[in-house]
Amino acid sequence: MPNEKEIAIIQKAAMFDLIQIIKKQPDKTYTAAELEALIVAYITGAEQ
Repeated sequence: MPNEKEIAIIQKAAMFDLIQIIKKQPDKTYTAAELEALIVAYITGAEQ
C-alpha cells in the first residue's frame, strides 16, 4: 500500500499526463463536460 508521499507523486504524475494530452491541441477550448470525459477516460484507461 502506497504511503502519502507516494500517493502525492502518483497524483502529480497523472496531472502531468493530462496536461500533456491537453497541450497536444493548444487552440482547442474544452468545456467542463469534455474535461470530465477526458479525465474519466484517463482514469478508466489507467485502471486496465
